[in-house]
Amino acid sequence: MLKNYFKIAIRHFFRHKTYSSINLLGLSMAVTCCLLIGLFIRHEWSYDDFHAKVDRLYRPWISEVYQNEPMVNTVTPYPLGPALVANYPEVEKMTRVVSIEGKVQTGGEIFNERLHLVEPDFFPMFDFRMVQQSSATPLAEVNSVIVTKAMATKYFGQANPVGKLIKIQLDSAVQAFTVTGVAQTVPVNSSIQFDFLLSFAHIKRLRSENFLKHWQQVDGETYVLLRPGTNAAQLEAKFPAMVKAALGEKYQPGAYAVHLQPIRNIHLNNTLPEGMEPISNPAYSYILGTIAGFILLIACINFMTLSIGRSAGRAREVGVRKVMGAIRSQLIQQFWGEALFLTVLAVFTGFVLAMLLLPVFNQLADKNLKFSFDAGTMGLLGVLVVVVGLVAGSYPALVLSNFRPVEVLKGKLTITGDQSFFRRSLVIVQFALSVFLIVGTLVMNQQMHFLQSKPLGYQTKRIVVIPATQSGEAGQAQIARFREAIQSRPEVAEVAASAFAFGSGPWAGVGYTDPKKVYREFAQNNIDAHFIPAYGIRLKVGRNFQENNTADKSQSIIVNEALVKEYGWQDPLNAHLPGKFPAHRIIGVVENFNFESLHTPVKPLVLVMQPDSLYRGIENLMFSSSPQPDISVRLQTGNLTEQVALLEKTWKSLSPNEPFAYTFLDENLANQYRQEQRLGKMVNIASALSIFISCLGLFGLTTLAVARRTKEIGVRKVLGASVTNIVALLSKDFVGLVVIANVVAWPLAWYSIHQWLQDFAYQVPVSWWIFGLAGVATLVIALVTISFHAVRAALANPVQALRRE
Repeated sequence: MLKNYFKIAIRHFFRHKTYSSINLLGLSMAVTCCLLIGLFIRHEWSYDDFHAKVDRLYRPWISEVYQNEPMVNTVTPYPLGPALVANYPEVEKMTRVVSIEGKVQTGGEIFNERLHLVEPDFFPMFDFRMVQQSSATPLAEVNSVIVTKAMATKYFGQANPVGKLIKIQLDSAVQAFTVTGVAQTVPVNSSIQFDFLLSFAHIKRLRSENFLKHWQQVDGETYVLLRPGTNAAQLEAKFPAMVKAALGEKYQPGAYAVHLQPIRNIHLNNTLPEGMEPISNPAYSYILGTIAGFILLIACINFMTLSIGRSAGRAREVGVRKVMGAIRSQLIQQFWGEALFLTVLAVFTGFVLAMLLLPVFNQLADKNLKFSFDAGTMGLLGVLVVVVGLVAGSYPALVLSNFRPVEVLKGKLTITGDQSFFRRSLVIVQFALSVFLIVGTLVMNQQMHFLQSKPLGYQTKRIVVIPATQSGEAGQAQIARFREAIQSRPEVAEVAASAFAFGSGPWAGVGYTDPKKVYREFAQNNIDAHFIPAYGIRLKVGRNFQENNTADKSQSIIVNEALVKEYGWQDPLNAHLPGKFPAHRIIGVVENFNFESLHTPVKPLVLVMQPDSLYRGIENLMFSSSPQPDISVRLQTGNLTEQVALLEKTWKSLSPNEPFAYTFLDENLANQYRQEQRLGKMVNIASALSIFISCLGLFGLTTLAVARRTKEIGVRKVLGASVTNIVALLSKDFVGLVVIANVVAWPLAWYSIHQWLQDFAYQVPVSWWIFGLAGVATLVIALVTISFHAVRAALANPVQALRRE
């Protein structure tokens, strides 16, 4: 019986090549889209699953509330980890992880590298695989270093690096480290990324003793491993006693709390700020998953609408089979078998296409995804076969098999009423989904263009950012030498220095309590006197820093309009920040400029030349990146390649052993919106794909409509109907369905796009013309699709049609 059904399915496929090809092409493209998006979503949701103890690994984070103002940090104070181990036996192990910028030297070359300081329990807690190691505890010695396989190849080639020396500069001193282990390159789906691991003992060289003991200074992340059977929520409930003992008189119930975040929750939880690694917005996985579902549904609707359109022809087959003794269950098996046959073929074709398109998709998604023939992949393919086969074959299996043979064989069967309504509803749903995606695409593209073209309050073009390779006074001297060497060149407009560059992440976060017990927060950057003019930042009142003014370096600050508004000053010049600060005064107020991405509004900001006096009066200080000096060079108009080559040549002449690295500011700023740009490109492709699949179905339905109405078209032409009349006759029903689809899709699209825009502090207005344009686009595309057959039918010789009938 099954063999017979299989033969019939193959015979039916080749007998009706046009409709079979339309279904196969639509389903294959939909499956390809689902497989690629499914691979992306699977990767996003697989972060940190490779750790054997993943269910017991947590990252503590801090929440503070003062004067009803909440603060949240995923970077934590240094005393937190040891206190958790000392106070709670439920905490089995702990490690603190701190990321710093350092210089690594091998031979005559020096490279800027990201280094991580970790504690001895780092490897026992996590499953980062070691390739080679000199002992069971490779970080036992202070001068030990572990490198990843990629870094071992970079610095030692194919030689065995274990036991070899490598020079690393953490602060002002260069120290020789012994390579005691090589770790496998860290998986991409890990919330902890590293290239070099050093002993946490070096933190004493980099941070003051007071900083290391202070509970309200945050830097680096803390991870804990809970003992088996520990309830994290119950453990959290015990933390207030520890916090109270640590803060003493400063403690207020609920004002400072320690929480535990499962490590699996880190990558896709954007309700907490980023730690040392970027996180992802889970909404993008939901959006892409929904789009994939939409496209698959559109392809299934194509299958069903074509089945309904061809139901009259298949009905005779059903009638004959029933007269010959077939029962309904056998017919259901046959029709679902045909659908499953076509689905298996489509899934196979879609999988092959997905494999071929994977490199392009990886480039689009900025990933390095691979198909693995594991249980997950095979399960996804199996689910696609079953779901698509059952959904697509539901109409012919359940409806056609129920036709009464007497009516069919007497020619009394007509597809009207409920069946006609169902077909029309499917077409409306199909095009409503397409309109929904088109509106989303238009608004996303508008928002991306708005973000990249909105004035930020400073110049962004022709600015080269060069990270200094020295820190502290040595870094300032390096910058001064470089400025002196190039500032007189005609190609250079201005040279400036700052602790944090635009587009590199949030600047330093500062918090303190003023004399009125009000908790204040502001962002902060260390700049020189050239920074404001180099970036064209406008001073609203007051003056800029003066390079040779000693008082400016130790006492003067410049603030932005947001901070003036925050403090309610009418005359901010010569005012003071209220608090326990050493003597200082405001010498200037700059207009608000977006020093962070446009996801957030402009925050209060303090600019200083030297931060020492400011830091002595604060309680909280948070760095999301190292405050290593950056050099900003604004270039005159000219050949950028030649100008950058000049900068490199000058740098090498002054610091021959120091690496020269640079980025263009406008590219750094564009990178802030990489996730949105990637999502927008994917939605663009998905919208085009959905329209194409919808039009495939419309093409097939038009073919059937013309075939059924051949005699009618011939009679109308004989009676004088023009080509325009015939085209309008065949088009009006479909055009009406597309219009209804627009009406259905518009409110849904409006609501969804407004929800997406909430992630941005600055939003493009959603104009009415976007919906009108989407409607016109779908109408035009539908008319072009319909017109192919309609015009051909209208131009055909009516005599041939009447003779055939």
